[in-house]
Amino acid sequence: MSTEPRIATVNVFVTKPLEIDEPDWCAGHPDSRAGYKVDISHNGPERLIAPDGQVLFRTFLTQAPFSNVDRTVGLYVEVGDFTGTHTPDGVEQLADALVESAERLRALGRDLAAILAEGEGQ
Repeated sequence: MSTEPRIATVNVFVTKPLEIDEPDWCAGHPDSRAGYKVDISHNGPERLIAPDGQVLFRTFLTQAPFSNVDRTVGLYVEVGDFTGTHTPDGVEQLADALVESAERLRALGRDLAAILAEGEGQ
């Protein structure tokens, strides 16, 4: 990994560009408009947890570097739609998928811990 900080330019509400440091894990800023500095966020690539093709969770690293509340890097986790009526076999398959998903979530949590340990999440 490069030791040089990455820089992104994001337009703020006052319509002047603001250069900000960008972490290595950030996937970029497709929308370069932010209403206020606190609205700026870094988001990593989306990772789907989809055992057997059924999306159970969507995840990505995220950080709001100018937040008034919390500026640390976190893992955003969105629960997929697996609501429904299941047969006994379907319940077993869902339970197996949840176990596999839990293993993947734990691995992503360890990746996040490594980023925080490197100081990229401050």
